[in-house]
Amino acid sequence: MNMSSSSKASLVGGKQLLVIGSGGREHAICWKLSQSERVVKIYALPGSHGIAQVQKCINLSGVNVKDFEAIASWCKKQSIDLVIVGPEDPLSNGLGDALNKAGVRCFGPNKQGAQIEADKKWAKDFMLRHSIPTARYKSFTDMKKAKDFINNAPYKALVVKAAGLAAGKGVVVAANKAEACQAVEEILGQRKFGSAGETVVIEELLVGEEVSVLAFVDTQHAQAMLPAQDHKRLRDGDEGPNTGGMGAYCPCPLIPPDDLERINRAILQKAVNALRQEGIHYCGVLYAGLMLTSDGPKVLEFNCRFGDPETQVILPLLETDLYAVMSACVENRLKEITLEWRKDVSAVGVVMASAGYPEASTKGCIIEGIPANTTNELIFHSGVAVGKSGEYLTNGGRVLIAVALRSDLRKAASVATKMCKGITFVGADAQFRSDIAQKAFKTLKAYAPTLHALSYKDSGVDIDAGDDLVQRIKPLSRGTQRPGVVGGLGGFGGLFRLNELDYKNPVICEAINGVGTKIKLALELKIYESIGYDLVAMCVNDVLESGAEPVAFLDYIACGKLQVPVAAQIVKGMSEGCRAANCALLGGETAEMPSVYEVGKYDVAGYCVGILEAGKELPKFKQYEEGDLLISLPANGLHCAGFHALLKQLEMADTDLSEKCEFSSGSKTLGQELCEPSRIYVNEILSLLRECEIKAISHITTGLLPDVQRIIPPDHEISLDFGDLKIPPIYGWLAAKLRLSTQTLLDNLNCGIGLVLIVPKKCTIWKKLLGSGAKVFGVLKRKLQTCHQKHQIEVRNFVEGLQKLADRFGGLSERNTRTLDEPHQRDLGLELCDAAMTQQRNESYTTKLGRRLTPIPTLYKDPVLVLGTDGVGTKITIAQQTERNGTVGIDLVAMCVNDILCNGAEPLTFSSYYTCGDLVEEMAATITSGIIEGASQAGSSLVETHIAEVPLLYPSDVYDLAGFSLGITEYNRLLPRTDDISEGDVLIGLPSSGVHSNGFSLVHTIMKRAGVTFQDKAPFSNRTFGEEFLTPTRIYVKALLPLIQQGHIKALAHITGGGLTENIPRVLQKNISVQLDATAWNIPPVFGWLAEQGNVTPAEMQRTYNCGLGIILVIAPEHEHTILADLEYSERATRVGVVYKRSNPDEPQVVVKNFKRCLQSVQQLQSKPRKRVAVLISGNGSNLQALIDACRDTSQGVHADVVLVISNKPDVMGIERAQKVGIPAFVVSHKLYAKREDFDAEVSRILMEYKVDLVCLAGFMRILSEKFVRQWKGRLVNIHPSLLPKHPGLKVQRKALEAGDKESGCTVHFVDEGVDTGAIIVQASVPILQNDTEESLTNRIHVAEHFAFPKALRLLAADAVNLCQNGKTSTC
Repeated sequence: MNMSSSSKASLVGGKQLLVIGSGGREHAICWKLSQSERVVKIYALPGSHGIAQVQKCINLSGVNVKDFEAIASWCKKQSIDLVIVGPEDPLSNGLGDALNKAGVRCFGPNKQGAQIEADKKWAKDFMLRHSIPTARYKSFTDMKKAKDFINNAPYKALVVKAAGLAAGKGVVVAANKAEACQAVEEILGQRKFGSAGETVVIEELLVGEEVSVLAFVDTQHAQAMLPAQDHKRLRDGDEGPNTGGMGAYCPCPLIPPDDLERINRAILQKAVNALRQEGIHYCGVLYAGLMLTSDGPKVLEFNCRFGDPETQVILPLLETDLYAVMSACVENRLKEITLEWRKDVSAVGVVMASAGYPEASTKGCIIEGIPANTTNELIFHSGVAVGKSGEYLTNGGRVLIAVALRSDLRKAASVATKMCKGITFVGADAQFRSDIAQKAFKTLKAYAPTLHALSYKDSGVDIDAGDDLVQRIKPLSRGTQRPGVVGGLGGFGGLFRLNELDYKNPVICEAINGVGTKIKLALELKIYESIGYDLVAMCVNDVLESGAEPVAFLDYIACGKLQVPVAAQIVKGMSEGCRAANCALLGGETAEMPSVYEVGKYDVAGYCVGILEAGKELPKFKQYEEGDLLISLPANGLHCAGFHALLKQLEMADTDLSEKCEFSSGSKTLGQELCEPSRIYVNEILSLLRECEIKAISHITTGLLPDVQRIIPPDHEISLDFGDLKIPPIYGWLAAKLRLSTQTLLDNLNCGIGLVLIVPKKCTIWKKLLGSGAKVFGVLKRKLQTCHQKHQIEVRNFVEGLQKLADRFGGLSERNTRTLDEPHQRDLGLELCDAAMTQQRNESYTTKLGRRLTPIPTLYKDPVLVLGTDGVGTKITIAQQTERNGTVGIDLVAMCVNDILCNGAEPLTFSSYYTCGDLVEEMAATITSGIIEGASQAGSSLVETHIAEVPLLYPSDVYDLAGFSLGITEYNRLLPRTDDISEGDVLIGLPSSGVHSNGFSLVHTIMKRAGVTFQDKAPFSNRTFGEEFLTPTRIYVKALLPLIQQGHIKALAHITGGGLTENIPRVLQKNISVQLDATAWNIPPVFGWLAEQGNVTPAEMQRTYNCGLGIILVIAPEHEHTILADLEYSERATRVGVVYKRSNPDEPQVVVKNFKRCLQSVQQLQSKPRKRVAVLISGNGSNLQALIDACRDTSQGVHADVVLVISNKPDVMGIERAQKVGIPAFVVSHKLYAKREDFDAEVSRILMEYKVDLVCLAGFMRILSEKFVRQWKGRLVNIHPSLLPKHPGLKVQRKALEAGDKESGCTVHFVDEGVDTGAIIVQASVPILQNDTEESLTNRIHVAEHFAFPKALRLLAADAVNLCQNGKTSTC
């Protein structure tokens, strides 16, 4: 050691370090640490001869490397600043804990953190808990079970690992099942690895290249090192047994910098966050062994220390002071460190092993030919001893590693191999590979797209399967048609023409329902058709309660993976139910949501529209009379009530649902009996309604007593008598087997009664239903103050009848009876709907049962009802994960009303279906408030919110939403008018607000690949990903409905699931195509990010996403000017394409030219810094607000931020606008400056202080000096309220009117030394109307300004327009 340098270092606080270990890894660590000017001495325990030759390094003797307390004590006495632990064993055994306890800083995790390597099972479970991508796996301690799993696993379970530490050798990658089973026998049976093999982890065999990515970590952050590739097999070509590593190279070109950044985020940083969340204090190195699969990188294993031999090729490339990095890690300030690496240099290390390795090692062989270390050629000792004569001897399996650094990877590999060839082990041949780094040469070209192009199908959603289902169910739908149906499936909405029915003053009644937990049982038993039949029954019977005739039905089917045969059978059951109810199945929505539902899991919701004559609404409480009869109709079984609680009780009783049913005389199993479909009462009840004055109807869906209660007003009472009714045997069985109390049966199940109705006491027409099982169930009585029943509803003869049935099965239990805790949410749904009363349309009113009815508006002479349904897909999982549930309700409404708008309909009403695992009323209220807001924006009434708590189907923190919208239009205004669409027609596009609500399963997949969370800041905006993706879907009703009613629109295409290429054809005939031009609209940056991160092809983007267009209009060319006059400024509408004849049926119907180029432009722009914008104002600041809004609305694609506002006047509204959104605002009063130049200089100083790129003048009433204008030339723009060069200066509206101009408008221009003479950037024209005043014209020009100024800023921020030297604009 050079003592003078040591002494000098000591004077400035030189550090003493201790490195634990003796191998090549520790040699490289000591070598790198010795280069730090802050380090004076490095002790190595136990160290090696090679380490001792490194400047500043000393081998430590006299301390037992396994005595952690002794090590800690020695460190304290020696004032050791930092201990660096090389191997995994000391960390997994608690060295870090001992050092931390003694107050000695340790670079390496504690024992709890080290289990990420020491316990493979714990590590795999950890990755699973925190969604870190890894191979599928199971762990075993039983050899037979392990081998059975290998032979029967649903994937190639060929990777067998000893769960504990096995010196890097405890992993077997088997070639086949037999080899994998043999590995299990060796590890579990023969205890090849001792206690490390007490548990085996069996993993899926992943296919791809294996790469090591190590990271420096503290408890908060991870910083990845350059990627390296290890070579585990002993011989060339990856032949021979596994070893600890026969060589490595770095950097590995299979992971380019962008991918390395993603891996750091998606894997390493996520792991650091997860460790912290689990209370594990972890600092040091986190090593991720990765497999680069076609689905992205997946973790094979985590290690808690530097890798060997990766360290020997990584550290020579590190330029940052290693001690400084390690010190920052232990002090939890890693974020302050920037890792610097040698540029354009590769390192290749080739390991030389002794003969017999890895099974044994040959020790004591003389090593000859070891060269001296140089800057670019290094030898690190792994197992080298020194003989008595100073000769080097082999002393282990892996003896040394030769490392070469060169600018060319091939050259580095060649030199490292040549170094090994010059070294010999006397008496026994050395083993080394000659193909280290060859993988990079062989595979790099083929592997270049490291991530394959993702598609919607990769995310678990198959559009083709959805199309297949539609084709299968079209005939089922046609089989339910009845008078009134218009068209068929495949449009944007279902259509029903009311004039084909015999109603003079029709009133609409709607019902929405599900089948609850019954669906879980039906799915398990594969009784699919009954699900669909039940759904229809629940809805049509609900409609009957108001006295309405069911006429139309929609369904919503949600699932994890669309299994077309299963879904088709469910719909077949619906079609049979619709035929039984004479109700048309008009359409539905199938939502494939892999992040919400497991594969094989489904949920369904139904929506029924009924019609009744005005004045015939039920119930009619005011017409109740003493002696009125309560008539019951029998149920078909349990129907759909009580299944949640029943299934839990049956499970607790260990009941086998596949056994033959005890209470049935047939051959059905218990499960089949429970799944008996609900009864539909439509035909019987409608015939009664025509002949008898029915006063009330109650569909028994919650429980017999609560549902009878609904139609018994407080001033009446009744006794229900089971004496003449036959109680189904199932109730006796349930009461006996499950010890259910009679009260819980009455409260939660129908007890054999499916529907009850109240008829006049003199009515005998009801007896026509005697053949259908109708019975008098009770007689209505008025409550008397002097004499009334103890309870409003009393029940007679139920216990007695139940006892007789129960005796067969053990009798009724008088003690320890159980109750059914069945969730009921009817009241909450009504309560939440009541919150929407202030938003209701004037036509709607509410029945005594809380159902809202809507008369047909009288202005419609030939009304067509338009029904639409949709959900919000897996967008809701983002709301759940980020706890931002307030806007998904708007999305739900938007998806439905925009669809029915495409049929030309005015939205009338909206109904929602909310189902969850654990009902949180506050969350339900939040979601419903969003639905109410959306309905308000659409001009419709929220008439029903159906809430279902289904904990056996949904996890506690998961919910799903479905919406149903009802609209109305005149028959002669129905859209689309496909026959009228012809060549030359024009397409007008209205922008989307972002992704809207489709394609989110692919969003989730891309997010996972990119390694980001929804809480992370999006790189394309100033908001988080969650905030960006939860931007509500735009509702286009108020903008487009007036134009529809004027008859100017031939067709509308809502761009939803299927994107541009599959939604536009829905309004076209087969001989028509359209061509869109992507340069005509702005593609929001979110789509550029999705395409880039997911490597999504342009065609797949167009097929999956709206790509910036939310809805497209097809119009005749002569209406283009009129339409754009209404929509261009207020809605940012633009002409996006044309219609042409389709000459070849094989040609696509939608062609989007320039799409790839525009998408790439968006992506390129995101790599540039956002422009910093200052706005100078003097007053109200409405243009300022337009600029702020545009910059913060990511969909507008303005790559800029307003970072500063300066006003020359105090107390103006513009200052308040800035302060309200947190933008720094200054008042620089011109009155305080004697010279204009001084004022301008102060303004300029502030602009430069805030590093402003662009300056926008928005109503700034000061003439700027020539010096200021020259200083900011090309970066200073103004908006002027005329079409320059016409009418510069002030009072321009008056000038335009006096001149008799036909149009005016506004101009955004560069500012030069003249008055409004600068080069023009954007202009927006406004027609001058006959009766215009200065005020009215000014107001309309303001609207144009709020469109033109943001448009100009978007062009400037993208460098798409610039000021040339000649004073003119140039465009890119």
